[in-house]
Amino acid sequence: MNQGMANSPHSDEDYAAFVGKNVQKFLSKFTGFRMDPGGFHASWNWAAFFFSFWWFLYRKMYMWAVICFITFWLPYFNLIVWIAWGVAANGLYFKHANEKISEVKMYQGDRYGVFLSDAGGVNGWVPWVALLVSGGFFMLFALLGLLGFAFLSTVWLPFPDVTFFTDPPMEILFRLSF
Repeated sequence: MNQGMANSPHSDEDYAAFVGKNVQKFLSKFTGFRMDPGGFHASWNWAAFFFSFWWFLYRKMYMWAVICFITFWLPYFNLIVWIAWGVAANGLYFKHANEKISEVKMYQGDRYGVFLSDAGGVNGWVPWVALLVSGGFFMLFALLGLLGFAFLSTVWLPFPDVTFFTDPPMEILFRLSF
């Protein structure tokens, strides 16, 4: 298709075989990126914005998944990091696809088309693991909340005559909340 384009490293068929799921979304982005394959390509990816670490794992970009995981532990920069991953993800995926397609072509020769979907594609296990981990954290926080409530209710409720507030309306609101 676009094999004759200047600076076009690979054909649409190569990218389609590599990307697998959501190929049309990525092909439209990659068409613009192919004009300057080595540059930075800013575009928006909602999935990478909301699920950055998981999205990189899903797309088999393991090094970027590790870097993403580490950057989310930077204090005070979480929102900036989220936005940055949403902006950079498609460009990073384009570069990843170019590197992997070139590797497969180099090692497999004329039979490279058969191996592109294995080199690319997605990890089907990632959404399930993400759900399990997220569900596990939800259950953990729910359990900690219940334990905290149980502990606080046994500490404060046996002492009904203790006044925590000097302002009577606040004391009434406090007592009504329990």
